[in-house]
Amino acid sequence: TFTSFELIIIDDCSKDNTDEVVEKYLSDPRVKYIKNEQNLGLVGNWNKCLSVANGKYIKLLCADDKFRSDLLMKMVEAMEKYPSVSLVCCNKQIFGSTLSEVKLPLQYFHKGRDIINNTLTTYGWLGEPTCVMFRSTNLHVGGFRTDVTWLPDWEMWLRQLNVGDAYLIPEPLAYVRLHEQQVTKTVMKRYINYFEEYDLSRNIRDKKGYNIDTSGIDMNEVVKYRAEKCAIAMYKTLPFVYKSQERKIFLKAAKIAWREGVVISSLKHIFSKKPAKKILTIETI
Repeated sequence: TFTSFELIIIDDCSKDNTDEVVEKYLSDPRVKYIKNEQNLGLVGNWNKCLSVANGKYIKLLCADDKFRSDLLMKMVEAMEKYPSVSLVCCNKQIFGSTLSEVKLPLQYFHKGRDIINNTLTTYGWLGEPTCVMFRSTNLHVGGFRTDVTWLPDWEMWLRQLNVGDAYLIPEPLAYVRLHEQQVTKTVMKRYINYFEEYDLSRNIRDKKGYNIDTSGIDMNEVVKYRAEKCAIAMYKTLPFVYKSQERKIFLKAAKIAWREGVVISSLKHIFSKKPAKKILTIETI
């Protein structure tokens, strides 16, 4: 339903039939096809997209996901209506090995600082690039970090929200495929998500590489909460420390737990059947 766009397809050295699929669309002047000479990896390819995009707004679509036909129209309308908005996000429909809708916990317009604080004190719920649109003029904050595995998108959204606001569309405009080979499954099995969330929170608190406005929340509590999650990995890998991989995870988690003084307090996350309490709640506007 929105036709004024450029479509840049970047093939990151895939071994499938991308050439054949793309060929029939290349007669459309809006379509550009680029084949990388060497594999850049997921995040590296995202940044390649940013480097060649010419549009006022940028919308990434990961290869195995889909858009609803009115996604571009609705997201662009929000961007045009609210010039201060850096990010537009939407609900997502999970499909593939399971089928469900994931709804954003907040709706419509919110100040960037409020969303930063909310996600830091709960979880990075803003969504994958497939579910998010942002302004190309805000790329002065930098691209996606290639040195992280779990949170390159959430970390990028925090920097975007530090220079603008958010608009959250309570509709499933994006379809995200769930399958067994996803990086997410490996990351969570190795507790990389816990470690990276802790490192990010600690660096934001200590102003190491970040100057993000977190006024209104206690970043010491945020760091402590993330450290307690890391300590879970320590306890869960303890019976398997005779294995090299598990031993590395155990030692890394133990170091964090000791540094932050959460060796004992973290046990509540293991034995409690109640969901973790949010540190901050903000009202929907």
